[in-house]
Amino acid sequence: MKKITVYTKERGVRTLKDGITLEYYRTKFPDAIKVCKPSMSLLESWMNDGGCEALDGCWTEPDGECAHGSPSWLMAMNLI
Repeated sequence: MKKITVYTKERGVRTLKDGITLEYYRTKFPDAIKVCKPSMSLLESWMNDGGCEALDGCWTEPDGECAHGSPSWLMAMNLI
């Protein structure tokens, strides 16, 4: 079974344990969204570019949020 990765403002990026569904997780954290984590090499590339993709796909500052309020991947993964 493929692991599910989610994001909430409260808990950040998390990979759900085997057997935990997104629907079940949302009963405890309703604002959870399913995400696909970028690779470490892609994160490094973004840092070198001086920007970073936000969780919703917008381009933003590495330590910021996009205009829609989504944090950069580096912030969401607590890397900066």
